[in-house]
Parts: sequence; C-alpha cells; structure tokens
Amino acid sequence: MPADAPYPFPGLNPYFEAKWPDVHATIIVHMREQLRRQMPQGLYVGVELGTQILKHSRDEKPKVPDAAIWKLKEDPPAVAEPPNAVSPTIAETQAPQARRLAIRDLDGELVTVIELLSPSNKHGAGAVVHQRKRLGLIESGINLVEIDLVRQWGLAVAQFEEDGVASSLASESGGLPPHAVLVFRASTPHVRELYGIRYTDSLPSIRVPLSPEHRDIWLNLQELAVTAHHEGQFDLVTRYQNAPEPPLSPEDAAWLDQHLKSKGLR
Repeated sequence: MPADAPYPFPGLNPYFEAKWPDVHATIIVHMREQLRRQMPQGLYVGVELGTQILKHSRDEKPKVPDAAIWKLKEDPPAVAEPPNAVSPTIAETQAPQARRLAIRDLDGELVTVIELLSPSNKHGAGAVVHQRKRLGLIESGINLVEIDLVRQWGLAVAQFEEDGVASSLASESGGLPPHAVLVFRASTPHVRELYGIRYTDSLPSIRVPLSPEHRDIWLNLQELAVTAHHEGQFDLVTRYQNAPEPPLSPEDAAWLDQHLKSKGLR
C-alpha cells in the first residue's frame, strides 16, 4: 500500500504489537500534545520515567511507587546463626520502566498519571512492580488512567483488579474485550470507569480526571492510533497476509481475515 493510504482499520491496528516500542513512543508524544492543548491554567503535563509522588510536606522524601531496584534486606537475623548458614549471593534486578504521562500542578504535586501499558507491565517482575506502583498511586489519592492496547499476557483489568471489575466489563461488553482502559478517580476511590476496546469498533475518546476544581479533559485514542499507524509506516512494513502476533482470538482472527480481504489487503 502507498504510504499515504487511508487508515485501514475501524479501530485499533491489531499489528501494532509487532512494533510496540515504536508505537508506544509515538502515542506517548502525541498524547501529551492532545492533553497539553486542553490543560487548564495551573496544571501541566509531562513525560516522566519513574514518577514521583510529591505530597504537601516539603520536608518529606518523595515516594517513588515504581521503585527501580529491589535489594535483599541486610539486617542481621534475630536469632543466632546455625552451623550450616552461608552467605547468599546478592543480585539486583532492574524493574522495567516505561515512559508515562504525569499531570502536575505548578508546585510539582502529582494530580493524574496516564499509563500506556507494555507487555512487560503484565508479566513477571514487571507485573509485580506495576501493581505496587498503581496501588501506591491509588492509596495516595492520585488519579490513574491505565490504557491496555497489547494482547500479550492477557487483559490488565482481569490481572490487576478484583474479579468483580472484570465481570462488570464483561457484562457490559458482551464478554471480556481484548483491550480496555481503566480510570481511577481519587474522588470516588471505590469506583472504576471502564472502556472496553474491540477491533471492530472505533477507539473511544476517554475522560481524563484532573484535580477537583478542574473539569475533565479528553483523550482521543482513535486519533492516536491513526497517527501511530502512519508515523510507524505500517502500510509499508506490515505483511497483511500474515496473522498478527500474539495471535488473535478465533473470532477476531476470522473478522480480520474478512476485513482485510474487503480492503484488498489479503
């Protein structure tokens, strides 16, 4: 297909995951620009790595919910050392860190975090760190927008939230969708706003919460997907005759086959 061809999908490009680092970087940059254009006076949005939570006291050390290094505790044991005690090998693990958007006030206090999840956020040590971080944000009264556009390792809502949250999404969407957006508002801590995402439908515009005195702003995911597709030159590098990886569900694979044939791409 020519590089200037129209976007070939009604919603999310199911081939994005093959070039996810590139797609992630593109979406983050354009997401910031979308939000910046709507940002009310007194707030700003930036791309951050290892987001810190600044609270009101300037004397307190900032909390870092996504701590990058885990270390074995080195305090001496409470009881005497047994004869067969040996010193362990100490290894440091670097937790995966991805760029995210943070909305802060002009004093640097964190208001809202927007996470665009990667596969590493949903598996192994990365999932443990991500869950610790998101719980730290929630417990600190920070708004959280969690966008899950990758299939690998399953749906984040089902992994990180109580079973009832995923069940609510499934009942509203006619079964669990392959992707979803979760919004946590600090003003309603026991509520989750959920947006199910299916390949057959246009991606939604979602409401991004700010501080209580400010109205929500909009994040247009469809616009971001189209931009990532064109800037990533997917029509030049994608072999549409091949199935996407990771595999789609049988239902989505059948739909994609018919859709690409109707577009003359298979």
